[in-house]
Amino acid sequence: MHSVARRPLPEHPKLTHTTADLRDPAVRVALRGCDVIAHLGFQLWSTADAAGVNAGGTANVIAAEPRRIILASSAAVYGGWPDNPLPLSEDDPARPNRQCPYAEDKLDAERRCAAAAPTLSLRICAVLGPHADPLVKKASAGLRQVVPAARGRRQALQFLHEDDAASALLTAVKRSDVDGLYNIATDDWLDEQGVADVSGGRVVRLPFPVLLHGSEVARRLHLMDMGADRAVLLNGPLALDPSKAAQALGWRARKGSAEVLREFLASSVR
Repeated sequence: MHSVARRPLPEHPKLTHTTADLRDPAVRVALRGCDVIAHLGFQLWSTADAAGVNAGGTANVIAAEPRRIILASSAAVYGGWPDNPLPLSEDDPARPNRQCPYAEDKLDAERRCAAAAPTLSLRICAVLGPHADPLVKKASAGLRQVVPAARGRRQALQFLHEDDAASALLTAVKRSDVDGLYNIATDDWLDEQGVADVSGGRVVRLPFPVLLHGSEVARRLHLMDMGADRAVLLNGPLALDPSKAAQALGWRARKGSAEVLREFLASSVR
């Protein structure tokens, strides 16, 4: 087995690890000859070089010429829109919001990988757990005080435990007979009041343009770490139907959204 990441990993007799940025040309050499590549490397937040990181990393994965690719994609490719069906299935169109470059990069990676090799793209909802990104932890902690919502928009959010996300990826790697698009999410979802009931915060509903603009201003003033790129996803329901993954992959989340959010918030105050 081979792995590539910016961080070093503990030595293991069955693993050859390369410490490198996924854009580094050496990655192509390190991964060449792999039957299956699980492509997980992506820049989550909107930065000046995010597009280059995401596009360059995907280019190196493809250039390694694997026989098969497992791509960790995102629910965000569907976009947050008032007319989204609830829940969204894989047959619904991907419509990334222009304010969310991350979602556009994920959709681009789906298409490029599928054109290069048999690809199984997992469209994963929000993932929480002990190893969550520090900015995710910080933003989630804020839900104890305020649960933001767009006035007049229906909300639907899902939270997947990191162990369930890992289980989905491992299942996908083992299923060499399956490719295409699969939603990876909990069977349930929460509206804004459901999130508030779990977090103890107060729902604050704002006109969507105010919510969008205000979040971006707050980010630029360093009052918040996430701006319009994430606030735009509150523009409509964004809950996924995971039944296709259950039927074709035999995968199902063990924990529901409310349980995952409750455990995550409880652990972050210790």
